[in-house]
Parts: sequence; structure tokens; C-alpha cells
Amino acid sequence: MSDQYHVECDCGAVNLTLSGAPKVRGFCHCEDCRDLLKIPYHSVTAWEADQVSITKGEPETIAFQHPTKRMQRIYCKQCGETLYNTNAMNWKIVSQLFIRKNYDGKLPEELSSQMHFFYDRRIVSIDDELPKRP
Repeated sequence: MSDQYHVECDCGAVNLTLSGAPKVRGFCHCEDCRDLLKIPYHSVTAWEADQVSITKGEPETIAFQHPTKRMQRIYCKQCGETLYNTNAMNWKIVSQLFIRKNYDGKLPEELSSQMHFFYDRRIVSIDDELPKRP
């Protein structure tokens, strides 16, 4: 496992460094992620706040604060790419798809999903062998 992962937005204005191992790797089916990101489910790596740092271009970021939830979406104001979002536990949630595109289309194996969580709240069923947790 790498000690650090480096990712950048589409236009290269913002770079992030992810340090250590994420707390969670999986597919989130909760209503909050769906509402904040406007997606049916979210392929995530969840990190403690101090494990994700903006190493280039912090002035080029914008934070959208959800109007009713303790969640934010941080994105590049130049290209609009979502860099990460936060949750009520103040974790920084980085999409596996975002990481994958920064690694030649291949997600590092140690960041791959281990489970589905909030699966009882799903709006899309997923047919795979991963555990499905309520």
C-alpha cells in the first residue's frame, strides 16, 4: 500500500494528496450522498480530515455547503470537478472514480471497495459479490 496518493482535477489547477489508508472503501447508497452529489450511489474512499490536503491551488476551490445537512462539496472553480465532499463526521470523501482517472484508469487495489453500505436505502440494486450492509 502506498503511503500517499496524488490526484488532480481535470484542468490541473488543484492537486490533492491523500495520506495513509482510508477509513472506508465502498459503495455508499445513503440519501445524503444522493442529495448532495445528485448520483444514485457513490463509490468512495473516506478519509480523516487531516489525511486529505490540497497541495496546489487552494484558492481555485469552492465549497458548496448543503443548505440543510452538515455536508459540503469541494470543487475546482476552473473546471467544476468535485475534489471531495465532507460528511457529518467531518470525513473527507474522495470518489474512487476521481482517483482512478488519475491512475491511468486503474484504481489502486488497496483502495478498491470492500462493501456496500446503507444498501437498504438503495435506489439501484448492484449484482456483485461484495457484502451488502444496511
